[in-house]
Amino acid sequence: MGYQLILYVLWGAVRDRLLLTVILSMAVVAGLSMFLGSAAIIEQSEFTRVFMAAGLRLVGVLGIVLFIVFFIRRSFDTKDVEFMLSRPIGRIKFILSYSAAFSVIAILLGAVCGVVVTLLAGQDFGAGQLYWCLTVMAEYIVIANVALFIAMVLSSASACAMATFGFYLLCRMSGQFLGIADSAILDNSLSSSFMNGLFQIISVFLPRLDLMAQTSWLVYGIENGAEVFMLIAQALIFSVFVLCACLLDLIRRQF
Repeated sequence: MGYQLILYVLWGAVRDRLLLTVILSMAVVAGLSMFLGSAAIIEQSEFTRVFMAAGLRLVGVLGIVLFIVFFIRRSFDTKDVEFMLSRPIGRIKFILSYSAAFSVIAILLGAVCGVVVTLLAGQDFGAGQLYWCLTVMAEYIVIANVALFIAMVLSSASACAMATFGFYLLCRMSGQFLGIADSAILDNSLSSSFMNGLFQIISVFLPRLDLMAQTSWLVYGIENGAEVFMLIAQALIFSVFVLCACLLDLIRRQF
């Protein structure tokens, strides 16, 4: 039954033409990146690579979040969730199957991003491209599980999408928040100390998406690959925590 649920979700992605839509969007972004890179006087390939990587990364996040949110909310509206849970399948297997299917989609889209950047950016595949692709996959897995959790909790699709994008923005800006909190610009007032401590606590639990998929890896390469695997491990651990919260919510819910 878990295998059938995974295929059901994957077939939903095919039916909604998620992959085709994302690939077409990535083609548009790649074309714009090549156009903007050609306007540079020097290092045109490097500019193209940076623009393309940033654009493709954002397009993938948009596609994953919108698909998961509207797929889950449509399943509740059409009573598909209640019907599936009435079958001989537990709620834990239901969530795990959905999470596995969304993670497969996230890995696939991350691989597509890596292939497009490698083929169109004018550079041979190296360690920088490999680590960039792996961290994009890990980032997409985190966003997919967060979108699953929020879509299971909130009843409005638009609210779910906005909450997920807000979480993504917070994770992408966590480094800037920590830098501001630790800077000497802040005084020693009570409000500044409170905000400093608050950001420090939040940064412990949030995945450092700002350190993942750095465009500098595509240009200059990477020296320490161990840090990348630590970031990937942090993202996967956070995904497990989000998945556990989603399980607890569904187990306690009364249909």
